[in-house]
Amino acid sequence: MGDTGAQGSTEMLGVSGPTGVAGAAGPQGVIGSTGAQGPMAGGGGWSAYRDFTFSGGSDAILNSDSNKAREIASYTSQNPSFRLGIDGSNERRVGSVRDALIDAGVPAYKIRTGAFGDPQLRRNDSVAVLVSN
Repeated sequence: MGDTGAQGSTEMLGVSGPTGVAGAAGPQGVIGSTGAQGPMAGGGGWSAYRDFTFSGGSDAILNSDSNKAREIASYTSQNPSFRLGIDGSNERRVGSVRDALIDAGVPAYKIRTGAFGDPQLRRNDSVAVLVSN
């Protein structure tokens, strides 16, 4: 085994210079296809969500519909940008649904009443709740 040689210089060779100017950008890549439109995208139109049914001359919500207000309140709390529309031909019944929704926890400012759907499709025994974003 031979002798170890002398160690080389440990001095720095100098400071690096500034970075040069960047070159021109390359061409843009291919743009992919547009995906399908979401259910509430774009225009923010109204979509049917739930119907409340009434019996005969009564303006009281049927027992079978009693959980719907809570379901709708839960849905609106999970989707805070949505608002509700209540559409029906009987103002007292529309008011009953509005009151039930507010009692279930839907903020009053998120509820609108009026004619949102096709008047030909309205039935005297029901009130439609619609959603929009």
